[in-house]
Amino acid sequence: MKKSVKSDEFLTLKRALQAFQSNRLNQTYADLKNNPEYSKIGVFFFEKLYAPDDFSFRDTSIKQLHKLLKGKIYKGIILAVSQVIELHELTDNLDDRMVEQMIKLNIGPDLTEEEYERVYRSLDNYNQRLYQIRLSTKVTRTFHRLSQKWIVAVSLKTVRTAAHLIGVGGIIDFIYEGYEGFRAMKNIDHFVETVEEREIARHNRIWEEQDT
Repeated sequence: MKKSVKSDEFLTLKRALQAFQSNRLNQTYADLKNNPEYSKIGVFFFEKLYAPDDFSFRDTSIKQLHKLLKGKIYKGIILAVSQVIELHELTDNLDDRMVEQMIKLNIGPDLTEEEYERVYRSLDNYNQRLYQIRLSTKVTRTFHRLSQKWIVAVSLKTVRTAAHLIGVGGIIDFIYEGYEGFRAMKNIDHFVETVEEREIARHNRIWEEQDT
């Protein structure tokens, strides 16, 4: 079915918003991404975990994953998937709300930092945004814990081929990329704490600046 003009406008603005946010993250954390110690985890965190168009794995519910892989995969992997799905659904929902507000305020795809912050603040969802930040760091720590367990590598390799055959290969590939990125790191406290501190500081700054 042909999309309406409004739908096209919404999708255009959403892509622009996500590109804006992705660029902002890369600028804010250029020091972490350029640090050899965090190069792999940086790619996963900033480009995979927050990939603007990669929401396909949400189509597979946690219940379906349990049913298909019960007894075949380390149970901690299911927890990681549930957290990632929650984060992506929350982020997607917040992006949708931002786009709806952009349309109301007549803000186009070439939004400025000032316009972004105006829209961000106008949604009046301080606690929800704070939860999003903390959930992202929680997901990161979950992936790191998984990467330190040998049974996770065995479990992923064992079910990877079968997972593709039963339609959950995308989820397993995603988890495996996280495992590969994190396994060489024994401590991620500095990375996680840096991200959380900067994001909360930015969040509070935006909230405290009222339109004049």
